[in-house]
Parts: sequence; structure tokens; C-alpha cells
Amino acid sequence: MSQLKKTNLNSVNDLRQTTDENLGFIFQQFGYTESFALIDLKLGLGLSTVIIAGLLFLVDKKYTWKESYNVTVISCVVYAIISGALYLVNFFNKNVKYTGYDKKGNKLTVATSSNKLDPIYNVTITADGRSVTSALQFNKFFDVVGFFNRDAFTKIIGDELNRLNKKTE
Repeated sequence: MSQLKKTNLNSVNDLRQTTDENLGFIFQQFGYTESFALIDLKLGLGLSTVIIAGLLFLVDKKYTWKESYNVTVISCVVYAIISGALYLVNFFNKNVKYTGYDKKGNKLTVATSSNKLDPIYNVTITADGRSVTSALQFNKFFDVVGFFNRDAFTKIIGDELNRLNKKTE
């Protein structure tokens, strides 16, 4: 479906986002199943902070300050703990765009980034404590009109996975 999506070639952010959206399909071809546990954890922590803030708003509207003081203090402490946990999750999983598992249960993590003005797609693939980092040029897997070339990107990622597997030997 995203092969039909035209991407603005003048926007590095759009190029990176289109490429990140295709990671799941690319790694599925290599036998990996995408795991959404990290995304679900982030959503759950974020949603719980919103619920706490909403409940505090309702308590503040319904009760006086003296009546709601203890609830407010406890809620603020819980909010701070959850926000701290969310910060740590984001800190230790910086730029992780894909997490997948193969049939044997081995975990594969892909972290990507790009600079605002530099059309280079930085990819770090990590599996079982080994990692390989590459700087890929967007023009290798986008055509001159702005369409994403899945076949070219699949070949590039396959080469990177081969490099990663050769590190174990």
C-alpha cells in the first residue's frame, strides 16, 4: 500500500517516516513477527497520567482544597512516578522503531534516526547483544519521483542482517 504513497523528497522527516512505516513489512519478509509491547507500554503509561490528571481536575472542582489535599498529594506523587517510568522507557529505547521476534524467539530491535538537513538514514539493528550500524542514503531506496522502492530497501536490510549474522561467526 505504501508503494503507492508519494513522499516529499525535500523533507528528510517525511523520507524517514515513510521508511520507518515500511520496517514491519520488510522484516516480516525475513521471518520476524513485530512485537508491540514497547508501544503498548508507552501508551499505557501515558494514558494513566492523563487519567490521573483528569481525576485531579474532577476532585478539584467537586471538593474544597482542604478536603482534597491528601488525594492531590498522592495523585501528584503517583503521576511523578509514572512520568519518571515513561521517561526511563523512552531514554533506554531511544529511536526504537521496530521490535520483532523470529520463530526461535530471538529478539531483533531496529533504531533509526536522521538529521534534519542530512539525507542519511541511520539504522542500528540489534540482535542478541550484537549490533550493526549503517548510514544509508535515501536515494538508494526512493526513486526520483518520491516513491518508496521496497525491493531495494529489502535488499539493503538483507545485507545488513547478513553483516549482523557474520559477527557471530
